[in-house]
Amino acid sequence: MTTKLYYQDSEISTADVRVMNSGKDETGYYVILNQSCFYPEGGGQPADTGEIGPAKVVDVQSVKGEIRHYVDIQLPEESFSIQIDWQRRWDHMQQHAGQHLLSALFEDSLGLKTQSFHLGKERVSIDLDLDTATNAQLQEIEKKANNLIGQGLPISTTWVNAEQAKELALRKPPVVEGDIRLVEIAGIDLNACGGTHPKNTASIGQLKIISTEKAKGGMRVYFLCGNRALHYFNFLVATTDQLVAQLNAPTADLPNAAEALLTDKAVADKVIKSLQEQVLNLEANAILPDNGAVSRVFENRPLKELQQLARLVISQHPFSTVLLMSMAENDVRFVCAKGQQAQGDMREVLKSLLALTEGKGGGNAQFAQGGGKTTELPETFISIFSEELKNVE
Repeated sequence: MTTKLYYQDSEISTADVRVMNSGKDETGYYVILNQSCFYPEGGGQPADTGEIGPAKVVDVQSVKGEIRHYVDIQLPEESFSIQIDWQRRWDHMQQHAGQHLLSALFEDSLGLKTQSFHLGKERVSIDLDLDTATNAQLQEIEKKANNLIGQGLPISTTWVNAEQAKELALRKPPVVEGDIRLVEIAGIDLNACGGTHPKNTASIGQLKIISTEKAKGGMRVYFLCGNRALHYFNFLVATTDQLVAQLNAPTADLPNAAEALLTDKAVADKVIKSLQEQVLNLEANAILPDNGAVSRVFENRPLKELQQLARLVISQHPFSTVLLMSMAENDVRFVCAKGQQAQGDMREVLKSLLALTEGKGGGNAQFAQGGGKTTELPETFISIFSEELKNVE
């Protein structure tokens, strides 16, 4: 049984240990230590990483009642010094304590219970049971959280058994059997939790709610604490400074500058679309069928343009059949079309063309498109197209 040093003191980051056992499973090589300050993944909190002697600890998991420290090299059953990645651990402690505080405030102030907690690499989130909190209420919750953080309230842990737990006003019933570890934020929250936390709320630093979304019938609240919140603020400042320079507008006028830019873009897009349509019409007018057939090869042209061009051609020449191709390295795209008075089934034409590619396509008797990888020359496909037209005749 590994002694859990992180429960004795969450701020222990180094220790001298002995490898008691080792092995390999589907995850990789692992060792079992006589004692450890590495926290294994659980309760929404990611595992610690760090070093055991010369080995890097890449993951820590509780498996079959033992704490497996997954390492990048095999280790002998000897004594080593261990060192956790303290910056990573401290970040997790700040986020986890912030979650306890935020969840308590949502429940006590608005009656919204936390259903789950996720501590990601970039963002932290809780899922509330209802989607009823307004922006004003979110701002008030955030203000209360930061006021409590500033008070430096003690965060303590204690162990109780199941009978003792029943007598306490816990946030929710414990999900574990046997001895139960409780985490308390003085006067604010008492909850069963196996994670690591700082010793007072001041160590959380600050808490910032950054966004919300509907999820699982309730509300998902994204937030950041401590150094994460500071880094996010620095990112926003750097981004704002860049936009101020690019849009030549002060910070307060950025929304108006962006709106003006989007309006100009919308007008320009309409003009460009109109010009593109004019160009396609002129191009279609210049394409004349040869014995009722049209075949053209383009280089790296969008399929949508080929489709528009093919429709224009068959509308002007209802007795014609059209093959338009776009080639790009070993990739080919086909558009097969026929006018209202032309014979044949474009699906069958496309099928013959696709037989020489590693691709697929679809459509109807009048209009079909597709493509794929090929090493064939355009002339090969034009020849197949011509043969298909002869078969129709």
